[in-house]
Amino acid sequence: MKRKTVWRKLREETLPKPDRTNKEGFPAYSRTIEEEVLSVLTTGSTANLFYAKAEENIKEMLDVLRKCENTEFLAKATVYAREKGFTRTLPIASLVELSRRNHSLFRKIAARVCKNPHDWQQFIDIARSKTIRKGVGSGLKKRMIEALSEMSVYHAMKYPKAVEDMINIARPREDTNPKIIRYLKRKEHEGDEQLEALKVVKTSDSEDEIIEAIERGRLPYEVVTGSVKKMTPRIWEALLYQAPYFNLIRNLNNFGRNDVFNKKENLDYAVRRITNEKAIKQSKLFPFRFYVAYRMLGDFRGAERLKNALYMALEKSVANIPELNGKVAIASDVSGSMSSNLTGDYSVVQCCDLVGLFTGCLVKKCSEIPIVLPFDHDVREDIVSKIYEKETVMEIASCFGAWGGTSLSAPVEWLIQKREPVDYFIAFTDNEEWVGRGFLVAFLDYKRTIAPECKAYLVTLLPYRDFPAPPQIEDIHFVYGWSDTVLKYITTDPTEQLREVEKEEL
Repeated sequence: MKRKTVWRKLREETLPKPDRTNKEGFPAYSRTIEEEVLSVLTTGSTANLFYAKAEENIKEMLDVLRKCENTEFLAKATVYAREKGFTRTLPIASLVELSRRNHSLFRKIAARVCKNPHDWQQFIDIARSKTIRKGVGSGLKKRMIEALSEMSVYHAMKYPKAVEDMINIARPREDTNPKIIRYLKRKEHEGDEQLEALKVVKTSDSEDEIIEAIERGRLPYEVVTGSVKKMTPRIWEALLYQAPYFNLIRNLNNFGRNDVFNKKENLDYAVRRITNEKAIKQSKLFPFRFYVAYRMLGDFRGAERLKNALYMALEKSVANIPELNGKVAIASDVSGSMSSNLTGDYSVVQCCDLVGLFTGCLVKKCSEIPIVLPFDHDVREDIVSKIYEKETVMEIASCFGAWGGTSLSAPVEWLIQKREPVDYFIAFTDNEEWVGRGFLVAFLDYKRTIAPECKAYLVTLLPYRDFPAPPQIEDIHFVYGWSDTVLKYITTDPTEQLREVEKEEL
């Protein structure tokens, strides 16, 4: 026993020395600045998190963006995070940073990051906050004028306050976009079919006229509900049949509270739309979007059928995730820090919800029955027994919560103790381990004694940059983000995520 202890000590002394500590004082490592940028842009949150207050968190993330000297990579990562990671606020903050450092790159990617007036409004707010730059200068105003010149009437109707802010700051000539500027500055509706339809919605007392205008003008939900004098059941019905897929999912409660689903034909239509496989694929909605809608659904007539439809839609959306061949261990963090919200303090989705969904998705896509190892300070055998009894992703997700301390090494220690060789070790975590021996030591011990070919994939869900392994250690890979797109990097080349960023065309 003494000989084994001595040799283990020698092995541990040859490991790279940690160069930082995490927020719990546990040894951690820095990664490359490119990885840190990608982590911030795809997992960044402006909410209060378990280990960091919002102000501290934002300051740390902005420091990472400033430290990235390769502005071309920063631009590519910004576009990637907005278009592939489907995050919004941090890519917009990164665009503000680029506007300060490289105006040419800023102009190239501005339209791909600020996709609508609401995005531009947030860009203006960040620029004016003076956390990154001193305000909105002439160069930024010029790009805003270009955005206004290309803007559709649809966006002007849907985001009138945001567009008005852009006009007031940039001060474009009227001929930049006459229809939009005359509509917002002088309330003119003439000369455009959608604006003329909107005028009818605003002024008419006739249900028939309003409904005909909604259909003729293809008026968005937000415009109608904010403009019509009095919403009626028939007008709500018209909006149901006009609603794009995501709009329908988001507004089920509004339709339900206004008795739209009291009619069987309306409820049947909504259920068909929600569960339509083609619509699910084209919408590019993540399973957790259906999960959020499911969780938020209120109590009204037809709600149970809609819940079943959302349940089915979530299960169908898993089909887009590739199969994972080989023996897999899934280490799912259920520690207290997983109570952090993903998208803001008021989000109904916490990290533990996403961990449960990701776990359920992978269980469904593994070619062999995986070893599922939920952990806090130790492997939670009580949760494991429940998971193996479940059949659907939603049922598996319901087993997860946020409880005790964190030990990322705990599931590895379990594999060592049970002498279970696996091809892939996949962990969903925030990486802030502080219980037990470190993950790096435990995993290298596991590879040496049990599974030499095992590869570890650590999916980071929050913008903590305290990594439990240095870049030079092979077979430990980090995947950044919390959209469903991250799952494909587990089933392909582990370095593909960074390569995809590098391949972005600007």
